[in-house]
Amino acid sequence: MRMFRYVSRLYLTHFVIIAFALAFFFAGLDYMQNAAKLGGFNIKVLYLFYKGAYALNLLFPIALVLSMIVAKTALIRSNALVSFYALGYSKKAVLRPFFWVSFLLTLLYIGMHFTPFVDAEMAAKHLLEGKKTRTVTRNLFVKYNDSFIYISEIIPSQKLARQIRIYHVLPDGSAEMIYGPRALFDGRGWTVEQARIIKKPKPDGLGGQGLVIEEKAKVRTLEGFKPKILTSVFEGARAYTIQDAYEAIRLLEREDLQTQKVRAVFYHMLATPFFAVFLVVIFFLSIPPHARSTNLLWVSFTLIGITLFVWSLFYLLYRISLTGVVMPELGILLSVALLGLIALYSYLFRTNR
Repeated sequence: MRMFRYVSRLYLTHFVIIAFALAFFFAGLDYMQNAAKLGGFNIKVLYLFYKGAYALNLLFPIALVLSMIVAKTALIRSNALVSFYALGYSKKAVLRPFFWVSFLLTLLYIGMHFTPFVDAEMAAKHLLEGKKTRTVTRNLFVKYNDSFIYISEIIPSQKLARQIRIYHVLPDGSAEMIYGPRALFDGRGWTVEQARIIKKPKPDGLGGQGLVIEEKAKVRTLEGFKPKILTSVFEGARAYTIQDAYEAIRLLEREDLQTQKVRAVFYHMLATPFFAVFLVVIFFLSIPPHARSTNLLWVSFTLIGITLFVWSLFYLLYRISLTGVVMPELGILLSVALLGLIALYSYLFRTNR
């Protein structure tokens, strides 16, 4: 247990240092390029914070692997690793703290994608462009369940729609139209204010009932019609939370629309981060336990290069999956599963030597 705590603390310390160093180095370079375009001091601080959060989101898995390489190298140079083996600890026992810390940090990283953390890059872009509000989507026309909806202007951040028109055709052939200058979303459904409802019955010959027009202060409608998901889907955005991506997939499937791009984003957030855990296992078992028979500097340099190559390969597969050339299940899930099998093979055969 003492060995587990010692190695875990060493690994976690190196991870915090490397992760924040990479993030703020990335953010600092970007800030130096764009500082002149920003406004006051508060805007600059916010911009640096958002860019740092975006960089952390991008580099978090890489930091997990790099910190393992640095931590194991430190154990080797201090002869602590050989001492652990001499005391009777096996490779599996020494690997265990690296695996569990990287696994739990990966779960934390995935959990952050349930929050607006994923919008950091867009927030920084708005500050750079001097925008005070989020993007406004105009002239949105969609089908939702049995309704056709036209919205002149929708502001997802305010959950507000202007000039909304809802056309609903009933099974008996009659139709209902709802017009309103303004509608608000409360998390579950929409409330159309100053609504005009026009009901057109099914024609049944001369003398039949004509149009029925009603005026109401508020009308409740469109349960589950979420503005953020819809604007993201129809604008082709990639800044979803995991929950938004899942709900967008359900919405598009219900309307028999293409879900490949959203599935690629969903799998990328949920499955791709585990490549870092698998590389931690593979690289730990690849680094020799002592420095006498190998050049640790060269080994570390090689493993860092392989880490960057694997990370860029997964990102390339993600972008290819977005274009529709490769199905996301093949481009993302299968590639992560293959790397997991390699890690499992390394664990089963190298730890018994």
